[in-house]
Amino acid sequence: MIHLSFLRQLINYLQTSLIPNRPFLRLRLADVSLYFCGLAWISFWTTVIDSFFLQKNIPIVVWFILHFIFIAIAVLLYVLFMAYLTKGFVRLLLPRPWAYRQTFPYTVATNLWSFPLGMLLYQLDYPRFGIGILLIGHFVYTLVPLWIARSAKPRASRKPQ
Repeated sequence: MIHLSFLRQLINYLQTSLIPNRPFLRLRLADVSLYFCGLAWISFWTTVIDSFFLQKNIPIVVWFILHFIFIAIAVLLYVLFMAYLTKGFVRLLLPRPWAYRQTFPYTVATNLWSFPLGMLLYQLDYPRFGIGILLIGHFVYTLVPLWIARSAKPRASRKPQ
C-alpha cells in the first residue's frame, strides 16, 4: 500500500505541474522523494530524446547509463542555478520569501515539462526554439503562479449587520 500511495503522489505531482496556476505553488512543499523523481523524470526523457539523435560507438545499455548520469548532473546544475534565480523572483513578488529548501522543488516542478520539450526541439534542429522553450518555459511556469498569488487579495470576512 505504501507503493500505491507514493505512486499516487507522483502522478499528482506530474499532473499539478502541467499547468502553472495557483495550486502549482504547493509543489514547493513536495516530499523530497517527489522532486528527486522529478529530476529523474527530466533526466530520463532528455536521455531518451538524445538517444535517438546522437551517434553511439559503445553498447546502448552502457551508453544510456553513462549519458543518463551526465544528463542528471547537467540538469541538477541547471536547476540549482535557476533555483537561485527563482528565489530572487519570490523575494520580488511575494511578501514573505521562501527558504531555499522550498524554492528548489518548485524550480524542479517548473522544468518538468519545458526541459524535455526544449531538448526535443533542440535535437530536431531548432536550437533557438529549443533554448527558447527551455528558458521561456521556465520563466512562465515560475512567474505565472507567483503573479497569481501576488495579485490574489485576501477576502475580508463580511459579518451580517
